Amino acid sequence: MLDLHQRLQELADAATRDGATPGAAHAIHRGRQRRRRLAAGVASLVLVAVVAGAAGTGQLGDQPTRPVAPPGVPSTTVPPEVRAHLVPAEVTAQLWEDTKTALGECGVRKAAGPRLIARGMAYGNAWVLGARPPRATMGMCWAAGEAGPGGGGQVGGNGSAGSPSQEVVASGSSGSVYGYVTKKAALVRLVFNDGRKPLEVTPVRAGPRFPVDFYIKYFPQRGSSSGWRVTRVLALDKDGRVLASCRTKDTCAES
Repeated sequence: MLDLHQRLQELADAATRDGATPGAAHAIHRGRQRRRRLAAGVASLVLVAVVAGAAGTGQLGDQPTRPVAPPGVPSTTVPPEVRAHLVPAEVTAQLWEDTKTALGECGVRKAAGPRLIARGMAYGNAWVLGARPPRATMGMCWAAGEAGPGGGGQVGGNGSAGSPSQEVVASGSSGSVYGYVTKKAALVRLVFNDGRKPLEVTPVRAGPRFPVDFYIKYFPQRGSSSGWRVTRVLALDKDGRVLASCRTKDTCAES
């Protein structure tokens, strides 16, 4: 009824303005123009709603939601992650502070200040990997830490005045492994002792301040035992050839 009233009012206005009443063809033409404008408006609103919905869910452009960096910590290349619920920013910030403390306590006076190598999320926890580069040719520290949404993080540190002394080393826990690897390596392969398939991880390029690169990998725990399941770590070149390897029971630690 409102639309009909508007059309009659337009006809009356036109008659007053032009001295003649527009014909039926003119009224039909105006009606079609109005319907096209309405359809275009509805289509535009639908498009806006779709774009807004995609942006709100992090799906616009197929870009995944990235974890929030701790305050004051630069962004860096992050290795493949297993995403879960985000840990609060204050927890990740405290985790980085705890990791820096562990790096400072490794006892290598010649090593430079802490550098954030990588950060991410894995199985509901936040993790960080940091290191102190050598000021000369040797003397390096590195550490990894993780914390859940409620805090209470744990950090493991490594390093010596002779670091780096090998082409690949490894440390870790029941569900993770981390360490350094020669810069010639394109991949690090993890071999397990519980029958699961080997996993591969791309090293994080640490930059010219470091004589090596670093890697970190989280994986699901299996069975009731909390023992470390990684038995061998191999450094591979871009063609899949083994550059170096170590066995975690005796040769993967810094010498």
